[in-house]
Amino acid sequence: MALRRTQRAAPQSHDTRGARLSLYLATPEHPDAAATAPEVLDGVELAVLDLAPRSAHLLAPARERGIPIWTDLHDYDGESAFHRPFLEAAEVVFMNADRTDDPWRLLARCLEAGPRLAVCTLGAEGAIALDADGRRASTPAEPAAVVDTNGAGDAFFAGFLDAWLRDADLAPALHAGARQAVVALETRHLHPAL
Repeated sequence: MALRRTQRAAPQSHDTRGARLSLYLATPEHPDAAATAPEVLDGVELAVLDLAPRSAHLLAPARERGIPIWTDLHDYDGESAFHRPFLEAAEVVFMNADRTDDPWRLLARCLEAGPRLAVCTLGAEGAIALDADGRRASTPAEPAAVVDTNGAGDAFFAGFLDAWLRDADLAPALHAGARQAVVALETRHLHPAL
């Protein structure tokens, strides 16, 4: 079972230079205490924790319970202090290449902080991954009639996680993530059901 609590974002857009821009319509002022208490981790086999202050206090309890943590560091630049606790607590980290000129080097630096696997999405160039044993893998982006990029990273993460939990190796899990990202890319909303 995976645990994931997220804030709702407005559709992702791009600024005049084509850079990613996410707008949050609302953030909870006072999250439900029951939803953020460490007991929410009871019985959890794997925790997917959002990169947000309301998830940060679950990092230590998850580690104390031996629960693997997966997190998306989004546009991590290798330096941000806010990202550091998530990076150091996680077993698996995801990120995009928006703030790096050398994604392979960024993945290696991430692994030095403790994760056993680091994955970086490269937009139209696909995705790459590096594990603690030094294994590298990559996958091209799947062809898509892009309508909206909103949610593509989350869809990629979900496809990768699903494949990984089914014991897929690194390259097939990357490919599964790329295939799942197409669902978000080809729809105006986060999912066709919306």
